[in-house]
Amino acid sequence: MDLSIIPHAVGGVARYLLDLARALNRVAAGNSDRFITVDVPDAHPGVSHPEPVNVVVPSPVYTKIPFARRIPRKFHWEEKSRGRRIALAAGEISVYHHSGVQPVFPPGASSVVTIFDLIPLEHPEWLTDHTLEYFRREMDLIASGSYACVISRWTAERLMELSGIPEERIFVAGGAASEDFVPGKPSVGVMERYGLEPGRYLLHVGNMVPRKMIPFLVEAYRKSGRRGLGIDLVLVAAGGWGGIRVKEGEGVRVLKRVPDEDMPHIYRGARVLLLPSRCEGLGLPVMEALACGIPVVAADAAAIPETLGSHGLLLPAGDMNAWVEAISMMSDETWMRELSGRLRGYVRPTWEDVAGGVLEFYGKTAGR
Repeated sequence: MDLSIIPHAVGGVARYLLDLARALNRVAAGNSDRFITVDVPDAHPGVSHPEPVNVVVPSPVYTKIPFARRIPRKFHWEEKSRGRRIALAAGEISVYHHSGVQPVFPPGASSVVTIFDLIPLEHPEWLTDHTLEYFRREMDLIASGSYACVISRWTAERLMELSGIPEERIFVAGGAASEDFVPGKPSVGVMERYGLEPGRYLLHVGNMVPRKMIPFLVEAYRKSGRRGLGIDLVLVAAGGWGGIRVKEGEGVRVLKRVPDEDMPHIYRGARVLLLPSRCEGLGLPVMEALACGIPVVAADAAAIPETLGSHGLLLPAGDMNAWVEAISMMSDETWMRELSGRLRGYVRPTWEDVAGGVLEFYGKTAGR
C-alpha cells in the first residue's frame, strides 16, 4: 500500500488511510499474508513522511546533483523508472494499492485505487488545482484498468455512473472509527486545555472547505440564539482552502490542528455533533461521534444517510429554517433524550472488519 499521499493529506483522508494501513498490517499478519507500506519520496519532494513505512523507495542518484538533474527532470526519467525501482525496493508484489499522488506501479502487479468521492467531477469549483490533479491521476488509472476500492455504496454508484467502470471492478470497503473512540467521560486535562465545559458545546469536525457548509452552520447557530444559553459552537479544523472565513466570538470558537489523541475527548465532551456538509464520501466524524455515544445531527446529502442510518437526525441540506429550529432545541433535555435514544442499536464497524474485506478484494484482483 502506497502512503505517499499522506504528506499532502489533512484531516479525514489521512486518518482513514493510516487506520486502514495499520489494520491491514494486523489482519495480514494473522492470515500469513505479506503486507507492506511504501513511500515514494519523489512524489512529495522536500516533505518528509510523517508515518513510519516498511519500504522507502530510493531516489535515483542524479536527482541529488543540482545541475545534472535538469535533463532527467525535463524528460521525466524519475517518474518513468518508479515502477521498476518500487519492485526492486519492495520485492515481489501481487497487488499495489495506490495513493492518488503516485500513479505508477510495478510491472505485473494488479492496481487498486482508493476513491473517496466524485467531488472533482461534480464540483471542481470546491477544490484546489492540486486536488484536481491527484484525482485526474486516479481516474486515469481507473480508465486503464485499475480496480477501485471505495469508501461507501454512494461513492460506488456515483463512480459507476460518471466513469462507466463495471461493478465487478469496485469494492465497497466502508470505514470505521479508530479504537480510541469509545464512550466515557472526557479528560479533565483536555477540557481545560481548550477551555471547554462537557455538555456545553455543539461540535463540528471538518476542514474549512466549501462543501462543509461551515459559514451556513455558524449563521444557523447565531440565528438560533444558543450563544445566549451558554452553549458554544466549537469548530475543529486541520486546515482548509477556498477562502472560508469564520468570525469567532459570540459563542463561536475554532480549534485548529488538534492532536489526534485529544479528539476522542473532544467528542465525548460534546452535546451534539453537527454535520451540515453538502457532500461526504463517507462521513468519518459521524462514525467517530457514534462510537463515542454522542448524538448526531447531519445533512441528508451524499453518503451521510448511508453512514448515519436511523441513529441520528437527518435534516435537509442547506435548509436554514430546519437547522435553526433543530439547534434551538438543543438545550431542551427532553428533546435531547429523544435524540440520544436514536443511538440505541448502533453496531460499530471495526477497522479489522474493513481490512478483512479489502484483503479478500486484493486476492480477487490478483486472480486468487
